[in-house]
Amino acid sequence: MTRLSTLRAASALLISLLPSAFVQAEPTNFRVGAGLFSAHIDPAEDYMPKNDNYGLSVFAEMPQSDYLASRFMLYRTQTKDTQLSGFETQMMIGYGLSKPGFRIYTGPGWHREKIEVERNNDTAHRIFNGWGWHLGLGYQYQAVTLDLSASLRDNADYYSENKRIGSDKEPNAYVSNLLISYRF
Repeated sequence: MTRLSTLRAASALLISLLPSAFVQAEPTNFRVGAGLFSAHIDPAEDYMPKNDNYGLSVFAEMPQSDYLASRFMLYRTQTKDTQLSGFETQMMIGYGLSKPGFRIYTGPGWHREKIEVERNNDTAHRIFNGWGWHLGLGYQYQAVTLDLSASLRDNADYYSENKRIGSDKEPNAYVSNLLISYRF
């Protein structure tokens, strides 16, 4: 066998094996999804979000292991009284984060959002941000995951908004999400 025919045979074998490497590859754990979002700040003025203000969220999630993952979420809600948009990053510490089946998690999060507020019979946008702590549980069936998640947030910025309007009441601030995602 000549050197050229050996090279051709080796090339043909390599080329024939290449597609099977892609077909048999396992999916990654990278997930992309969407969900229903609800924010609740109470006591607060009517222009601040309440439980009956639902919006949408989109997110990306990447488990680093079965016990650790990260999520980045964009969200928006708009009603005649409330306009809110923002993002939240979450570290997820839990169980079942990278494989099919039940999953449960908790961890810190950081959010930044813009809410339309009333000022002197006019409206303006104010930035609210801070830390929070979230809890979640869900179930992954094959490549689809359904989660229910809630975050309790630091109320400092929301409290300063209450003070600005003359109220000394400390609000409770939390958000909830019903999320569905697809694993690629």
